[in-house]
Amino acid sequence: MKALVENLKATARETNATDIRAAFAADPNRFSRFSTRLSDLLLDYSKCAVNGKILDGLEALAKAAKVEEKRDAMFRGDIINITEGRAVLHTALRNRSNRPILVGGKDVMP
Repeated sequence: MKALVENLKATARETNATDIRAAFAADPNRFSRFSTRLSDLLLDYSKCAVNGKILDGLEALAKAAKVEEKRDAMFRGDIINITEGRAVLHTALRNRSNRPILVGGKDVMP
């Protein structure tokens, strides 16, 4: 994982000098390549010093760090707060539905 981080840092140093206007001129599809829409939310990183190599590096780092597995553990209510030895319950704080949030088989919602 350390090698992935160092590689990403080196790539970031290279792209920090990116001229965004020049990047758009060189790639007319830059907006569609470096933005995504999730329902009404638009995530537009096309105007940032990012390129395909940066995104590939971030994806590799996320896979190595097992981000998806950790996210799933959070949603299951697994004990992932190792400092306090308990579930993090971020999902319960943001739950506006009538769905139960189960931790240890018990619904933690009021």
